[in-house]
Amino acid sequence: MLLLAVLIGGAFVAKNLYDRAMSVRGHLEQAMTEVAAVQRAILSGDADAAARASSELSVQTRAAVAESGGRAWGLAEGVPFVGDNFRAVRIVAETTAGLATDVVAPASAVNLDAFRPVGGRIDLAAVAALAPLLDTIDQGLADSVSSLSRIDSAGLLPEVQDGVQRLSDAVDRIQPLIAPARDIVSILPNALGGSGPRDYLLMFQGNSEARSLGGNPAVFLTVRTDGGAIAVSGEAQSRDFLQNRRAPIVPLSDDEVALYGDNIGRFTPDLTMVPDYPEAVRIAEGWWSEYFDEDFDAVISLDPVALSYLLDATGPVALPDGQSLTADNAVPLLLNEVYFQYDPDEQNVFFGAAAAGIFSKITAGQFAPDRFVTALDHAASEGRLLYWSRDPQETTLISGSRMAGVLPADTDDTSVVGVFVNDNTGSKKSYYLDMTIQTCRTPEAVGGDVTLTSSLTAEEAARLPGHIVGVNYPAGEISSYVVIYGPQGSSLQSLTLDGQPVDAVSTGEHLGRPAYKVEILHDFTASHVLSFSFAAAGAPGASVDVWHTPMTRETPVSTAEGCANG
Repeated sequence: MLLLAVLIGGAFVAKNLYDRAMSVRGHLEQAMTEVAAVQRAILSGDADAAARASSELSVQTRAAVAESGGRAWGLAEGVPFVGDNFRAVRIVAETTAGLATDVVAPASAVNLDAFRPVGGRIDLAAVAALAPLLDTIDQGLADSVSSLSRIDSAGLLPEVQDGVQRLSDAVDRIQPLIAPARDIVSILPNALGGSGPRDYLLMFQGNSEARSLGGNPAVFLTVRTDGGAIAVSGEAQSRDFLQNRRAPIVPLSDDEVALYGDNIGRFTPDLTMVPDYPEAVRIAEGWWSEYFDEDFDAVISLDPVALSYLLDATGPVALPDGQSLTADNAVPLLLNEVYFQYDPDEQNVFFGAAAAGIFSKITAGQFAPDRFVTALDHAASEGRLLYWSRDPQETTLISGSRMAGVLPADTDDTSVVGVFVNDNTGSKKSYYLDMTIQTCRTPEAVGGDVTLTSSLTAEEAARLPGHIVGVNYPAGEISSYVVIYGPQGSSLQSLTLDGQPVDAVSTGEHLGRPAYKVEILHDFTASHVLSFSFAAAGAPGASVDVWHTPMTRETPVSTAEGCANG
C-alpha cells in the first residue's frame, strides 16, 4: 500500500510539474508575441499600443516565473536526465521576465516622434532624453546574455532547446541595434546644431551617367541646422561652375590621375569617378571654396534610388510642373523621362525641385518614422547614402560602413574587391545598363565575373533625345569603363572579356590595392562578361566582400563554390 501511495503521489507530482511546464511554455509563447507587438508599435509611432503590449508581456512573464518556481520545481531540477530541462525552462522564464522589465518596458517608452521635425525643428531635449532609456536597455540585454549563458543546451529536450534558441535569437537580433542607436542619440543634438550652427552640403548623383560612387553629381543643396531647426540655405548646379578648367581645382595624386585622368578635378560631373568618398568630398569642397567661399561641417550624397526609398516614407511630392513624384516613378522620371520632357537647362532645375520637395516634407515632419528609418538603412546598405563629417565622433561612428564610402581593409576572414563603373559615352545611357557580380575564393586566389548588360533596343535608341545620346558615340552604343580593385597585397593572374584576354586601358596601385580599368562597349542589347583573378592568400573559409557602383537597379552579388581556374 505504501509503495502504491508513493507511486500515486509521484505520478501526481509529475503530472502537476508537466502541467506547469506546459503552462510556462504557453505564457512564454504569448510573451514572444507581445515582444513583436511592442516592436511594431514602436516603429509605427503608436505609444499607447506599445504600452499595452508591454503591460501584457509583463503579465505573461510574471506568470511564467511563478509557475516555474517552488519546492517541487526545485527538486525536479535535481533529477537526473530531466532536471536540466526544468532548470533551463526556469532560466528562460526569468530571463524573459528580465527582458520585459529592463528592455521591453523602457523600449515601449521610446517614441520615434522625437526624431520628427515640427515646424522645421527637432526637439533636441526629447532626443537627449532617449539616452538613459537606451542605457537601461543595453544593460538589460547584457544581463539576458549572461543569464542564457548558464544554460547547457546539450541533452535538452527538443521543445526546451527550441525555446532557449528562440530567446537567444531574439536577444541576438536586438543587441547589435542598441549600440548604434546610443551613438546616434549621442551625436544627433550636435549634428542638429545643438552646440551652434552646422552647415551641410547635399550632393545628388544621377545614376544615368555612371560614376564609381553612383553618378554625375549635377545638383547640390546647402542646409543649415541650428538649435534643432533645419532649413535649406542654398542651391547650385553643374552650370554654376566653369567646367574644363586648365588645372584641377585641387591637387590630385598621381595614382588617381593614372586611373581616372585629371578630369576628376577639372569637371564637377567627374569628381565622383574616384571610388573614395572623402577624396570626392575634398574635390567638391575645392569647387565650393573657390566659387562660394563656403566650408561645410559634413557632406551627404544621395541618388534618385535613395530618394525613391524616402518617398515610400513621405508619400508623393507635388512638382512645379504639376506631376507627382512617387516611390514608384521617381527612378524612371528623374533618370530617364526628364530628358524627354525638358531641355538641358531645365533638367537640373527639375531634379533640384524634386530633391527640395522631398527635403521639405522631411523637415516638416511629414513622414512615417518606421519607413523613414528603413529607407535610410536600405539606401546606406547599397552605397546610395554617403556621409562625410569633420566631427571625429561621427567619423568613428560610420567607419567601415558603406555609408563612409571608403573601401575597408582586408582581414584574415574577408578579402575585399571593388567593381566600379564610369560612363565613357558622355551620355545618360547608363540608365539602360544592369550589372551582376559573382565572386569565388580559394586559399590562393580571389576571382570573379562582372556581367554588364545593355537593355537598349534599336527602337528605343532611335527615339532618344540628344542629351541622352551624348556626343561621343552613336545612339545604340554605350561605352563604360569598369575598374576592378583586387585585394590588398594581391597580384593579377588573369583578366578576360567574354573569355578572351583583354588589355587594361590603365592600371595602377590605388587606395592600397592593384586596380585595372577596362572598357566595355555595348551595341544595343548585349551582355559582356569581365572576368578577373588575383593571387591572394586567404584563410580556409575566407569570404569575399564586394563594394561596387550603385547602378540604377539592384546589382545582385553572389559567391560561387570554388573558382573555375583554381
